[in-house]
Amino acid sequence: MSTSYPFFCGKDCGGTACPLLATVDNGRVTRVTHNPLAGSFLRGCPRGLHLPFEQEAPDRILTPLIRSGERGSGQFRPASWDEALTLTAARLGEIRAKHGPQSLLAAGSAGSLGALHSSYALLGRFISFYGGCTRLTGSYSNGAARFVLPYLLGSGEHRAGFDPATIRHAHTIVLWGANVLETRQGTEVPWRIREAKARGAQIIVIDPRRSDTVRNVATWWLPCRPGADAALMLAVLHVLFSENLADRAAIARLSTGFDRLERYIIGPEGGPARSPEWAAPICGLPAEEITRFARAYAAAKPAMLFPGYSMQRAFAGEETFRLTVALQVATGNFGIKGGSTGAPNNALPGPRVGSLPVPPLPPQPSVPVVRWPDAILKGVAGGYPTDIHAVYNVGANFVNQGADIHKNMAAFRKLDFAVSHEIFLTPTAKMCDVIFPGATAFEKEDIGEPWSGNFLAYKPHILPPAGQARNDYDIFVDLSERMGFGEQYSEGRTAAEWIQHFLDQSEVPDQAEFRRTGLYQAPDQERVGLADFAANPAAHPLDTPSGKVEIASDAYTAATGHSAFPTWREAPRDPCYPLSLISPKSPHFTHSQGSNLPELRRRADHAVEMHPQDAAARGISAGQLVRVFNERGEAHLPVRLNEDLTPGVVCLREGAWVQLDDEGIDTGGAANMFTTTTGTLPSIQPVMHGVGVEIAPLS
Repeated sequence: MSTSYPFFCGKDCGGTACPLLATVDNGRVTRVTHNPLAGSFLRGCPRGLHLPFEQEAPDRILTPLIRSGERGSGQFRPASWDEALTLTAARLGEIRAKHGPQSLLAAGSAGSLGALHSSYALLGRFISFYGGCTRLTGSYSNGAARFVLPYLLGSGEHRAGFDPATIRHAHTIVLWGANVLETRQGTEVPWRIREAKARGAQIIVIDPRRSDTVRNVATWWLPCRPGADAALMLAVLHVLFSENLADRAAIARLSTGFDRLERYIIGPEGGPARSPEWAAPICGLPAEEITRFARAYAAAKPAMLFPGYSMQRAFAGEETFRLTVALQVATGNFGIKGGSTGAPNNALPGPRVGSLPVPPLPPQPSVPVVRWPDAILKGVAGGYPTDIHAVYNVGANFVNQGADIHKNMAAFRKLDFAVSHEIFLTPTAKMCDVIFPGATAFEKEDIGEPWSGNFLAYKPHILPPAGQARNDYDIFVDLSERMGFGEQYSEGRTAAEWIQHFLDQSEVPDQAEFRRTGLYQAPDQERVGLADFAANPAAHPLDTPSGKVEIASDAYTAATGHSAFPTWREAPRDPCYPLSLISPKSPHFTHSQGSNLPELRRRADHAVEMHPQDAAARGISAGQLVRVFNERGEAHLPVRLNEDLTPGVVCLREGAWVQLDDEGIDTGGAANMFTTTTGTLPSIQPVMHGVGVEIAPLS
């Protein structure tokens, strides 16, 4: 007999809480489908619909494991929960006693998301009772944006987004570095964009490749080179100023410092004018096309600039989000329905619901997330705040997904101890001493809080944990008990009791209905970020020094030493590596999750893509095995020729697990073989696009 349950996957894919249905037959989830009660816009994607493959995978970890061979060898022996927990508690206790709690690096990420089963929150709560740690700051997703936006918007950064339903009011939508049909950036967004295309809205996509979004919804494609977005934005502003198309009233009413940016753009102070002619060779676009785009953008009301995170994962990525805000102010589209602030769409609070409290600690030493391996390898002697001896890894695959894989592996080899909660033997899990088998999305009751949108999702405990697997909360409770703070961690509550507690704290009016349908939608589905400020800046000022949007921020200069207003900063290039690598997301994997599953790999092989023009210049033919390399690593991969790429750009989707041969060459297709821990300045956040590589035939 088949039974269907409300479900959401809780993956960090840009949807997170998509309302779905899981059908169970004879104790197995046989299919996942869209929840019809959610309507035509709240729909899932292949990542959630294909989760039965993960549940049934034969290589799933179903018992605790203890390392039996060299670190990284993948050699482990099965252990009981008592042995694995006791060993972990003892080792963490010894390291804390000898080196202090800050010798532990908390390596948590968003492998699982929910009101309770959040990897971040569960690890953070454990660390609070453990006594502290060295923490990671920033984000592989949006670190540069999160660093710079508070200087423009103050704390308004956290309410500067827009509900996806407001897309229906936009006459023009500029998807700038936002491949929303694959990366989603909100459960509703792909379907709202499709609706906009059907009703005749102009949809302009700026991307160095002809993505699925370009192919399916774009009315205009601008293939700007990776890392050149800021130059294009400055050129657009040049047209607005020089042709008197800027909304001077909006600029004066909403912002301060625009005059300084304008002088820089027009160029009367000795620098070049940042005109379309100046930007054309940088962007790879004709000057006439840039001018035409600027005029169309200025004429459209309302126009929504929808910024993707890809453009800030590049050298000087901070400048891009300073300029997306500036563009929306200058065109009079800031804070209006059908417009946007230029900040990400997920910067709006969701419905009220309880969440797992993380007790505060005194300020802890920290390192930028992109430099975690450097902090381990160099320590205090190398200028880092602590000497790190242990890593606690939850919801993350840092070895594979962090920049510079060879360095990441070297860092793990230096550790005294590493522990991970995992479902599969990932490249990071292979480098650990103890692995606790985690529960899947079907094996955890939770409340889902979406990436963007004003709703909540719910899923019950659909399946019992397979084998000896346990959810992260129960693992931390058991470990905390062995370390002497179990009662503080759990507060005497089971996981189910926490869920009920969160619902009792929520705005959900009918808990039984919420549990039955799996969905609560708040009354207002068309919120516009900072609309109150935009309508009346005097009555609703931002908490910036001026009370307005700070296009020029002297506080930014004081804190960073960088220009108070956004500028063009050209990335240094090594002529030995002339090709520009981008590593976009896969529509089938959630970062590296799922890339070990044959059923999904058949849908998305990890070939390196390059333009036929670049291949011909190197004597490379379609399907040939090639060397992809730079000073940090080398991979041997098949090549796929793709005319939808900008010449000079090569594409390798991120997420594939690294597979090193005896010579240290990757055959798995891991894009982070080539990225660097240097990061973009001043935020010190990841650079994952525009990375210099070379490709040659494999002789």
